[in-house]
This record gives sequence, structure tokens and C-alpha cells, in this order.
Amino acid sequence: MKDKKNAVIYARVSTNDQSYQRQLAELKKYAAANEFNLIAVFEEKITGLHKASERPGLNELMKLVTANKVNHVLVTELSRFGRGAADTLALIEQLTANCCCLHIKDLNIRSLNAECKPDPIAEMFLTVLAGINKMELEILKKRMKSGYDNHRANGGAVGRILGYKKPIEDIKHFADIKRKLKAGNSIRKTKAILADENKKISLSTIVKVKSYLEKMIA
Repeated sequence: MKDKKNAVIYARVSTNDQSYQRQLAELKKYAAANEFNLIAVFEEKITGLHKASERPGLNELMKLVTANKVNHVLVTELSRFGRGAADTLALIEQLTANCCCLHIKDLNIRSLNAECKPDPIAEMFLTVLAGINKMELEILKKRMKSGYDNHRANGGAVGRILGYKKPIEDIKHFADIKRKLKAGNSIRKTKAILADENKKISLSTIVKVKSYLEKMIA
């Protein structure tokens, strides 16, 4: 691997009531111990059920990787980086293609060796670990479905409370849509730009955000 020290941290938790402060503290300490030049920290509160393409922070991280601006990605666990085996291994392949090493701090694993080549033992271990993470994800899905089914069977309701209206600010990629519209882009242009960023947003959603912004200004 090229002797470059630019590194980024990626920390993720699944729910709003969880904190990634422990992950950040440990990874910053790890970066300092390895004398890395920490250029960015990405924090996300999003469930591992989401695909990699649906995680804005991870997408921004990968843009730095493909632009050859970062040489090391630091995570505490592989499951923080990716859950589905296919998604996880595809991400690691993309890192490797750009001579970027994935560091899994809790297991002391580095995906690349000093010559920027996949470490054979790490490669084997990561493949197995990705498979285990996928299996755990499937078990979690089954448990959630079982819980919902049991709740319904006992007369419970699942879904939003009657009369509840989701705040428009909670729309997926709301901040991105708002920025594009405020920059003067049309609704269709905004949709096209977001599509280029792998963010699938319907025209009706963008119209809804545009209408909301116009009401805020009025």
C-alpha cells in the first residue's frame, strides 16, 4: 500500500436512542496510535436493514474513496460498515480497487497488506464474517416478523397511530432535496441530480418538499 495516512471514521448505530460516542472515541484513539491523518468522521443513525446505497453517510465516504482522497477506513466492527454479505463484500472490493484499507478495530483486521494487496487471511475471514452478519440479519428479520404477527394475533395494531401525520422533515433525504431546490434546481432537475447520487426520490415527494418550503417563505 502507498505510504499515505489519510483516514476516515465510519460509525453507525441502528436507532435514535443509541449513541456512537464509544465507537468514535475508540476509533479516534486508534487513528492517533497509527498516526493517521483523520480527514473526516461519518456518523449515521440508521438500521443495518438498509442497503449500502440507502445510507447517505456511507455514500459520501465512498465518494472520497473513489476520488482517491482517503487510504484508510476505520470501523469498530464489520457489521457497522455493512450487514448483507453481498453489499459488504462489494464495498470492500471497491475499497481494494482504490487501494484503500478497511480497518476493523475490534478484531485487529486490515483488509490490505503493505503492497496494497488483499491480505489472504483477512480476505477469508471477512468473507466468512460477512456471511455470518447476513445470517444474523435474517434471524433479526424473522424475529421482528414473529413479534408483529404475535402482536396482531393478540389484537394489537401495527403502524402509525390513527390521525398521526409524519413530519415532512422526516422524509428520506429531506435535507438533500431542500438543498437542491434552494440552489434553484427545478423539480425534475433535482430528481435527476439525486438519482445520480443513488438516491431514489419520487417527483411527488420533491413536489411536497417544494410546497413545504414555499409555505415557510410565505
